[in-house]
Amino acid sequence: MKNKFLVLRSLAPIVSVLGILLSAPTVFAADLMEDFDKLGGNDVLLEKAQALNPEAQIRIVQDRVVQRRNRFELAPEFSSVLGGDAYNRTSNLGINAHFHITPQWSLGLKYSYAFNQLRPEGENLLTDVSIDEKARIPDIDFPKQQAMLLVNWYPIYGKMNLYEMGVVHFDIYAIAGAGQVELKSGMTTSYTGGAGIGLWVSQHLSTRFELRYEGYTAKRFNGDANMNTTVAGIQVGYML
Repeated sequence: MKNKFLVLRSLAPIVSVLGILLSAPTVFAADLMEDFDKLGGNDVLLEKAQALNPEAQIRIVQDRVVQRRNRFELAPEFSSVLGGDAYNRTSNLGINAHFHITPQWSLGLKYSYAFNQLRPEGENLLTDVSIDEKARIPDIDFPKQQAMLLVNWYPIYGKMNLYEMGVVHFDIYAIAGAGQVELKSGMTTSYTGGAGIGLWVSQHLSTRFELRYEGYTAKRFNGDANMNTTVAGIQVGYML
C-alpha cells in the first residue's frame, strides 16, 4: 500500500504538467477572443506593474491582434471617380489581392472595370440646339479597365468601440502605386497615391475605405490632357 502511495505521489507532477499543456490551447483561444473584443489590454500585466510602482502612471500598448505576416487578402471593391472629365462620370467594380509581408507592409494588385455615363453637362451639350451639330459630341477619352501594382504602408494602428456593438481593430495606411489604364484611345500609364483605413472585423474578415489621387494622360482632339482625379473606394475582404 505504501509503494502504491509513493508511485501516485511521484506521478502527481507529471499529471499536473500534462493538464496544463492540454488546457493551454483552450485558454489561449479564449484569451485571444477576449483580447479581440475588449478595448483594454493586458490587464494582468497592468495590475502587476501598478503594484510595483503605484505612483507611476502606466499604460500597456498592445501589438496588433490580427496576425498579418505572410498572409493573402482578397477584397472585391466598388469605387467612384470624383472630378476628372467634366462630361463623364466613372464608377468601377474590381478586385484587390493583398500580400501582407509584415503587419507594416503589404503589396497589392488591383484590377477594375469601368462604367461610364454622361454628366448633366454632357447631356446638355447633346441637346443644345444652339450649338453646331458636330460640336455637340463631347470629347471624352473615357476609361475602360485598369490594372495597378500597389504598395501599402501601415504606420498607425488601434482599436475602437462601435456604439457598444463590438470592438474593431484598425490600421491607417498610405498607398502608392502605378499601372496601366485602357482608355477609348488605347493604353496609357496611370499612377496613384492616397490613404485608407482598414477595419479588421475578425482574424479573416476585413473592410477598407480608401481615398486616393489618380492621374493619367487622355487624348483629345486638340491635344493630350492630364487627368487629375480623386477615387473613393470601399473594399470587403477575406484573409486567407
